[in-house]
Amino acid sequence: MTMTSSRPDKPPPAVAPEPTDHDLWNALRRCEPEALGDLFTRYAGVVHAYAVRHTGSYSVADDAVQATFMTAWRQFTKADPGPLTQDTARAWLLTIVRNELRNTTRARRRLAQFVSRQPAPLHAPDHAEGVAARVDSEQQIHAVRAALGRLPAHERETIELVYWAELPLAEAAAVLGVAEGTVKARLSRARRRLPALLDHAGPEDPR
Repeated sequence: MTMTSSRPDKPPPAVAPEPTDHDLWNALRRCEPEALGDLFTRYAGVVHAYAVRHTGSYSVADDAVQATFMTAWRQFTKADPGPLTQDTARAWLLTIVRNELRNTTRARRRLAQFVSRQPAPLHAPDHAEGVAARVDSEQQIHAVRAALGRLPAHERETIELVYWAELPLAEAAAVLGVAEGTVKARLSRARRRLPALLDHAGPEDPR
């Protein structure tokens, strides 16, 4: 006769819940670098997507993501910024990347000067397929940006944050430093103008 144990099976070990953005923020206030890695994993894609669509360039966006999280870390190591005031850190990170992108031209010039002083590599890997895919994607982005480029700058930035970065209105308002009602008004005006602009998209206007 087969004997069976009457002891109940042990319950599976409890899985620790994912840290909230407030948890990560407080860890950063304690200068714990692991929290920055968790924040990077959570929001690097959002920051990169915004930067690509804002600039139309994957390479610039790659640099902007790195600069954004380096700047974020420096802010915590310099001084305690206090508690996180939003539900997430997303708006805060997009505020940083917007500032980083404003300095893109100067940063790219410094990088180009540095690269020009380096010896050429002996063997360069063939990245032709990846480059071609990026070029096609960038061309599509430029077509949309050509239309957006004809909007006033404040309306264009609002469209980028709400539709491209998918921020709620309250978070977009926080990034832009305006009232939520102002964001709604800008979106309304931009939506009325965009259909005609998309039909006649050409080269982007210089801004």
